[in-house]
Amino acid sequence: MSDRPTRVESDGRKRVVPLGPCPWLPGWEITHDHSDQRDPYVMIRQGEGADTVNAISCPIHDTHTIVPTMVDVRPLRRQGRAAWCSDCA
Repeated sequence: MSDRPTRVESDGRKRVVPLGPCPWLPGWEITHDHSDQRDPYVMIRQGEGADTVNAISCPIHDTHTIVPTMVDVRPLRRQGRAAWCSDCA
C-alpha cells in the first residue's frame, strides 16, 4: 500500500489526499500521477464524498475519460491507450 495520507470524506469513505490541482482541467485534482511510466496516465477526480467523479487522463493529449470507480481503470489500461484516449487511437 501507499504511504500517502488519506482523509475520510463526507460519505464515510477513506480516499487519498490529492497531489494538487490538474493544470489542464480546471476544477479537477490529480490523485495518482503515473506520467513518468512507459505508458503514461494520470488519475484525476472532481468533487468530494458521494459526489466524487473519477477519470483517467492522458498527460500527452490532456484528454480524459470518466470512470465509475478507480477499479474500473484496470480493464481500460489492459485494452491499451486507444481505449481511453481518443487522440492516441
